[in-house]
Order: sequence, then C-alpha cells, then structure tokens
Amino acid sequence: MNKTIIININGIVFHIEEDAYEILRSYMTEVKRHFAYSSDNEEIVQDIENRLAEMFTERLTEQSKQVIVQQDVVDITARMGNVNDFDVEFDDEHFGGMRTAHRSLFRDPEDRMIGGVCSGLGHYFDIEAKWVRLIAVLATILWGTGLIVYLILWMVTPRAKTRADRMAMKGEPINLQNFKRNLDEEIDALQQNLNQAGSQLKPGLNATEDFLREAGDRTGTFLTRVLGIMFKIVGAFVIFVCCSLLFSCLLGLLFIMGFFDGHELDTFPFNIINPEYQSAIYFSAAILIIIPLIALILFALRVLFNRKITGKTTSFALLIIWITGLGMAVFYGAKLGSEFKSEARYEQQSLVKPFPTYHIKLNKQRFFSKDDSLNYNVTFNGRQGKVKIANDIGEIQLYVERSDDSTAFIIKDFSARGRDFESALRNAQKSGYEFIQADSIITLDKYLHFPPKQAYRDQEVKVTLKVPLNTRLIFDGEMNSIIRDINLRDCLPEDSEWETPSTWIMTTTGLKCADESMARKPSED
Repeated sequence: MNKTIIININGIVFHIEEDAYEILRSYMTEVKRHFAYSSDNEEIVQDIENRLAEMFTERLTEQSKQVIVQQDVVDITARMGNVNDFDVEFDDEHFGGMRTAHRSLFRDPEDRMIGGVCSGLGHYFDIEAKWVRLIAVLATILWGTGLIVYLILWMVTPRAKTRADRMAMKGEPINLQNFKRNLDEEIDALQQNLNQAGSQLKPGLNATEDFLREAGDRTGTFLTRVLGIMFKIVGAFVIFVCCSLLFSCLLGLLFIMGFFDGHELDTFPFNIINPEYQSAIYFSAAILIIIPLIALILFALRVLFNRKITGKTTSFALLIIWITGLGMAVFYGAKLGSEFKSEARYEQQSLVKPFPTYHIKLNKQRFFSKDDSLNYNVTFNGRQGKVKIANDIGEIQLYVERSDDSTAFIIKDFSARGRDFESALRNAQKSGYEFIQADSIITLDKYLHFPPKQAYRDQEVKVTLKVPLNTRLIFDGEMNSIIRDINLRDCLPEDSEWETPSTWIMTTTGLKCADESMARKPSED
C-alpha cells in the first residue's frame, strides 16, 4: 500500500505516488535552475510542463490506470532527457536522428506574409514557403479558390504560440535537448540580427518586394478594377434598397397616420393600439426604422465615393432622434401591455324555439349589412354598406350538450382583457355574437364582432347549444370548422364531399351518429 498525493500540472490534476512525486519534483527543480538565467525561462518551463502533462495523460490512458507510479516518471523523464545531457556535445548525425518526428499543422507567426498559413503548410509538407505562396496566388487567379481556402485555413489552423508548438510544427521531438538547442539557436539568431540588422533586413525586403511585384504585376490591376466595380455595384444596390424601404416607410407612415383612408388597418395587430396612442406609436416605429436606413445610406455613399458625407453633428442628431423614438416605443408599449393585465367574463343565454329536429348552418360572412348592424345594435359609424367584423380574431368554439329539461337554448360565454376588472368587463360586454333561427334552421355566425373603433383585447366567446334528449341535429359540413368534441365526418362515408350534411342525435352520453350504419371509428385527424 503506497501513499498518493494530488498534483496539478498545467491545469490538469493527476494522482501520483509520493516517491514518484519526489523524483518529478527534483527533475523540475533541475530544469528550472538550468533555465533560470534565460530571458524566456518561464515560457520554456511552461512548455516542458505542458509536454509532461501530455505524456502522463497518454501513459494513464494506454495502461487504463489512474495513478502515476515511480516507473512512469522514470520512463517519461528519460524520454524528455536530463539537464546533465547538455554537457555532452551532440554532432549533426545524432541530432539528425532526433529531429525526425510527426509534424503538426500550425500557422507560423515568425515567417508570414499575412497570417502564416503558407509557411505553416511549408513546414508541414517540408517544402519552402514561397512555393506554397505561389500555388495559393495561382489558385486564386485561375480558379478563384485559393483565397477561400486560405481564409478557411486561417480560421481553423491554430497559431504556433509556444516553443513546443514551433517544434511540433517543424517535426522536432519535444524534449529538453531540443528545447535547449532551440533556445541557443534563437539567441544566436538574435545576436546576428542585432549585429547585421541592416544587411539581413534588406535582402528579406528585396525578396518580398520581388515576390509581390511578380504576383502583383499580373493580378494587381485586374483585381483592383474588379473589386472597385464590385464595391460600387454593392454600394449602389444597398442605396437603392434602403431608399426603397425608406420611401415605403414614409408612405406607410402617411397612410396609417390618417392622410389616407386608414380604416383597412382595423385588423390585428393594428387594432390592439388605443386610438389615443396610435399617432405616437406609429411615429416612434417609423423613427426606429427610418433612422437606421438613413445611416446605412450615408455609410454606403461614403464607401462608394470614398469621402465623408456627414459630420459629427448630423450623426449625433440622428442618434438622439433614434433614442427618442426608442424611448417612446418602450413607454407606449408598456402602456399597451398593461391593457391586458386583467380578465373578465360574462354570460348570455338565449332561448331557442323547440323543434324535434334542428338544421345547423354556418354564416360565413365577414361583414354585416347596414340592416344587420341595426338589428344587432352594432355602431355603423356612417360607413357605406358594411361594418367589418374582427376577421380571424375570435373564431368561435361551438359545443353541443344535453339540456336538463325539454327546453333548448344557446349560452354565449364572452371574455376579454383590460387594465383592470372593470375595463375588462366593459370590453367583454362590447363584444357581439348572434345567431338567426328560421323555424328549425339555426344559422350561427362564424366570427365574433365588436364596434369598429373598439381595440382588440383578446375578446373570445364560447358558444354552447343545449338541446333536449333525443333531439336530432343536421349539421352542414362547414360546421366542422367551429364545432368541438366531435368530428362531423365520422358520421359520413369516407368519399363524401366536405360540405355534405351529417345527422346526429342527442343521447344521455352526448351526440351520436343518428344512422349507426354510417358511423365509423373516429378519424385520427
């Protein structure tokens, strides 16, 4: 039984035996002492710790265990090498055997024209970076794919940030000897750059200039013209679209503010807005849309003509106007939201003349005539011919139930919302729903209606038709759109038309198909 402790190597937690920990601690102490006087000793030590964490993780995974033992530390530190090995002179042949390892793809930040992708590919495939750059330029000119591939690799390829990343990029084994050798090479290169900065910088600039001139002479003028034309086309298109939207917004604002006939907007969601709030809300909505369109047009003009169109004062004024519109929209939006705070319901009951059989039809009209408006006590408001119903808002839900006695009647359960209970009740009372009985024919309205100037406050109505036991009901096919609890097509042949009437009878358990031979299992629809 051995004592284990928990250690943290570069953010990774390991369980390690105590004697193995002592060996690892001594090893890292020697490494830190050796690199203590290097300018980037912290980076080197961190790279070594990263590599040790990777090797320990691989060892634990391969052997399917959870604790690092002494032999693991001995093997891994042997692979990394000891500080004492630095006193031994290694020749090129020895280093040549050590420098071959699996290469990893990184972007080289030390040898880059743009993002270091080409130089990283050069290291990965062991070719000079200039050939990779030439291939990228040719692929862009001939097929147009070089730039796209370059951008994709730039996004997905990691940058060689640490010395260990640079060693993996060049295929060098990550051990202490190579850390030391890389450090010495960097110091030598730095000294040479300081001593011969001018002589080394000039050839590099000349080589870069030659490469850029060679690629730029063939593509520079063409690409410049093409890009210039594309920018102008895109800028003109943006200006055209924004101007069209701006004109549409201004025209729509004039329309809904009352300069034109705006009664056609008495539908959802416009009918939610209180008449006293309409001007402010429409104006604030126009500001929130128009100001960004103007800003986008000005920006497109600036890009298109490469000149400043407006000054700071104009930009600041547009911002202030937009913030004002936003504040108005938030203020009146909150006031409208409070109009839906409370709910109220009330019920109306109307007797139906008794008949052994009723024929139930659906009035699909979305408008009332003037005479209907007078009969239903709906405000006509001087309009010619018709009063509009609340179209698709408040569609009826019809239920058919058995009455407790021999009377037949219709119950209308109205509901609505408002700022408080009293206002919600008033809104519900202003709602209207009618039916017409001509002998045994009952025609039900399909839609709830309310006065044209009445704001929508979630008005709804539930209609319940109660009939005595054994009453027969003939439903038109259109009634299937509003009736609940039953599917009228369950009492029809499968190949019947949608409008075909079906006959039902009221039983003690509810409506049943009158002709049992026609009855079929309820459809899944």
